[in-house]
Amino acid sequence: MFQILLLPQQHYWDWVRACRDYVLNFGAHLTPDPSAAARYMAPRQVVSFPSVVGAFAKARDIQAWFASNHPEVMLDPIDAADPTALAAELERRVAQEDRFGQKDRPFYMLWPTEYPVITQRFGANARIYSRFGMPGHEGVDIRALPNTKIFACVKGDVYRVERNHKAHPYGIHVRIRHQGGYRTIYGHLARAEVEVGEHVEAGQVIGTADSTGASVGSHLHLSLKQDHATEAGQTNYPKDIIDPTDFLIWPEAAWPKSIEPWAAGKCLIGAHGRIGEGLGEGDLRLIEEARLEALVVGLDEAGDTLARLRELRPAIFLMARLTTDFSDGQISPKRFISVVQQEMENLYRYDVRYFEVRPNPNLQSAGWGRTWSDGAAFGVWFGEVIGRLRDRFPDAKLGFPGLSPGARVPGKREDQFHFLEGADAAILDADWVGLNSYWTTANQMEQLSDGRSYEEYRLRYPDKLLFVTEFGNPAESLPGAIKANQYLEFYRRLRDQPGIGAAFAFAISAREGHTSLAWRSSNAGLERIAKVIGSRSF
Repeated sequence: MFQILLLPQQHYWDWVRACRDYVLNFGAHLTPDPSAAARYMAPRQVVSFPSVVGAFAKARDIQAWFASNHPEVMLDPIDAADPTALAAELERRVAQEDRFGQKDRPFYMLWPTEYPVITQRFGANARIYSRFGMPGHEGVDIRALPNTKIFACVKGDVYRVERNHKAHPYGIHVRIRHQGGYRTIYGHLARAEVEVGEHVEAGQVIGTADSTGASVGSHLHLSLKQDHATEAGQTNYPKDIIDPTDFLIWPEAAWPKSIEPWAAGKCLIGAHGRIGEGLGEGDLRLIEEARLEALVVGLDEAGDTLARLRELRPAIFLMARLTTDFSDGQISPKRFISVVQQEMENLYRYDVRYFEVRPNPNLQSAGWGRTWSDGAAFGVWFGEVIGRLRDRFPDAKLGFPGLSPGARVPGKREDQFHFLEGADAAILDADWVGLNSYWTTANQMEQLSDGRSYEEYRLRYPDKLLFVTEFGNPAESLPGAIKANQYLEFYRRLRDQPGIGAAFAFAISAREGHTSLAWRSSNAGLERIAKVIGSRSF
């Protein structure tokens, strides 16, 4: 969950000081500008602010301003008329581990799975649910991998347990009655671990997750009802269904500690080799000079070059990208495999086991709009590819590829996170996940390396090993010496981040193009990158 604190501009630094301990504890960001708060990580953010009439220049009533201009943004108004009152409320929240003040409410709900990701929100997909007499999705779907734990959100008494996975659209599910006339439903379980009449406490395990009933892919469906809510006009849903979103307390643990073990125990210092052809002697010299720990090699890299690499850097970690030319119409999974499998076999002989499957698939030049129309279609394509390759190469670690970062550019690129959401099911089946990071200023680099380049990925896929499959600064006018220091700082900041296997700079050299990124290029100053990285002290 992303959060930003919107603070009054008058006496701004007094308000900032009031937030100090809260910000250090929860990692929230700060701004005096309502428009900046509305844009920050939209629409995935919560905007917290003191409810002070006339405190913001945009509008006298800031809640009404958000409702009118940015209705999708979740708001957390805080009853505090001055910095002293704000400090007291935030101190209470820190002490009670209550980030959004929900534990002050008479009814609130603990998070019911081990994964802090909502995959389908309440009210979504109205057209689909209208045929069931619903204005939209009648609950929230929450990430829960097969056989992981499901927890009761609130203490209460179990009044129904359905153990027949064919008897109800929710499949195997549990229903619990709570104080205040509230009821919760936990659907699509693998099994229920409670009995009718049993009293359960908040946080108690009540079952394990699966995809039973009318479901595609393992997750938890959570519904909330309140007696007589429909009759009283408190909801436009039948059967007393209400939105559980505002009652849920987002877990403060960003992810469980179950990330796939990484033998290196640290983020490896890596780079791409030569783009467009095999490594040359000058490339090998730079790899040795930079003391690289990881390298992306070409699919057609010569065997003697790979053997030489092992001599120069015996412990170097090697990865390869599985790709081909996608400009000539559609490329079926079967055709794709026929192109790459022989080269995979050659690399296998030199202990290459990690493979990224079709990098940057949200680009038109890489298949978007030709072989697949969106992330969901790519997910189907990707799933068939890795299924076939696993039959041939059972020891291969096949990764979901890094995406071209940024928003949609018509005819060229699909929005990174929109594409990601569509491919969600396929990503869960991948052995690891790639992501790309690019910047043009030092400030952007610092933001990326502080976690904002992968925070969304980590929240979505908490148990996946991540690789920064591409990174760099493409600014052509920036001197190589400055880029060198930025790259070193990027590596330094990622070095001890949990769950990142390696970061690969793009690139050692290139046959043509990429001159603003290639270490060996017409800009001789870029070769300084290898010297600076090779002299690192971490």
